[in-house]
Amino acid sequence: MSFLKLFKATKMMKLVPLGILTVCIVVFVMRVDEKSAVGAKIDINPIPFTDLVTPRTVTVEVKKKAMVIIPEKYNEANVRTRLMQEKIRRLMAKNQDVARDEKGQNGTELTRHVHIFYYAPVKWFKDNSRNSSRDRRETPNIIFYPARGLYQPTREIFQEHFREIRSSGVGVLVISWSPAVNLKLLKLLVNVSREHNLTIAVSIESYPGRTIDSIERNIKFFCDTFSEHLHRIHILPRNSLMTIFYIREPFMLPWADWRGLKRSCNALLIAHIISKDHTSLARRAGFDGFYTLLGSNGATYASTWKHWQHLQKFATQYRMLFIPSVAPGFAERKRSMRQRHRSNGQYYGVAWRTAIRLGVPIISISSYNDWPHGDQIEDAVSRVGFKDYSTASGKTHKYLQLTSHWIEEFRKHRGKSPADTCSALFNNTVCL
Repeated sequence: MSFLKLFKATKMMKLVPLGILTVCIVVFVMRVDEKSAVGAKIDINPIPFTDLVTPRTVTVEVKKKAMVIIPEKYNEANVRTRLMQEKIRRLMAKNQDVARDEKGQNGTELTRHVHIFYYAPVKWFKDNSRNSSRDRRETPNIIFYPARGLYQPTREIFQEHFREIRSSGVGVLVISWSPAVNLKLLKLLVNVSREHNLTIAVSIESYPGRTIDSIERNIKFFCDTFSEHLHRIHILPRNSLMTIFYIREPFMLPWADWRGLKRSCNALLIAHIISKDHTSLARRAGFDGFYTLLGSNGATYASTWKHWQHLQKFATQYRMLFIPSVAPGFAERKRSMRQRHRSNGQYYGVAWRTAIRLGVPIISISSYNDWPHGDQIEDAVSRVGFKDYSTASGKTHKYLQLTSHWIEEFRKHRGKSPADTCSALFNNTVCL
């Protein structure tokens, strides 16, 4: 009986491979029929026989989605938007400059509420005698290098400068003057400024041998020689025109001596101050107002922006005129502690915003071309050994365009009043 069972089992084992082979053939035939029905290509991938008969563990590979940690990056979309906006602003500023030039010399785009300090000639070297030397191996006394080179004042230079100043919207040119300035050059400067509809204010420098008597003669000289070109403001209560004169460093002379100064052409004297007590000293000395001049924030009390509100309150209380001076930066070689970086125009913007919020009637810009002090808005170029305005091309009209922008903001704050209008100044009314 057991022999019969063994025989049957052995016979069945022989039939197992045959059965498995039969099943594989049937499955293959069915796949061929399905793919031939749709015209698909038949791929024959034979299955090893050992895989059919040998049991094995099937490993299932589960692919997990890897976590990608993206580091924080600069927002490219915002960068592109900002660059596009800057490009549009540059194009708009350029179109505005062209439009201003095309409108002619009618003064409609100028404002007499903004004054700018101008120097001719510029002291490129510490010793003026070197300016006439052809062999200039000495390093100029400047931090930035001008786009026009180390120029000397000529009619062509004046034409270019005053065209840029006018295009930016500035209406009053404050010329730095001392008896050393050549009279022929001074007349040329005044004549060219008139061609561009710029009026003149005079900054009397602290020259050697300056006295109260010499300043009287200086004021009388300008009133007699350039009366038609000088900038005047109309004081309604006095019913008279007054001519502005900026007095540089009046504290170099005794304050009490200034009260005896005789004024020609009804001069309006504005004192340069640097300390807090200079405001009261200037008032007692008979000055009509004061200005800050220095463009280095924090270097002196008067040049510190946060003190301007106090200076404005003092001027309002005593019916004086406060003229803050804004600058794009400050960079002179001999005093590194006064260095103030331009920060790509941000420094200039803070100074302008601070002055505008005070509600002052006049803002002065220091300066157009005071290169030795590094506070100029004139174009500079990239040059080895000198700083530039941090632009890719090395040459830029950036600060001329910024000046135009901030003058427009000043206009908006004043209600976009025309250039020759009257505005309330304390208990008086001043027409600029």
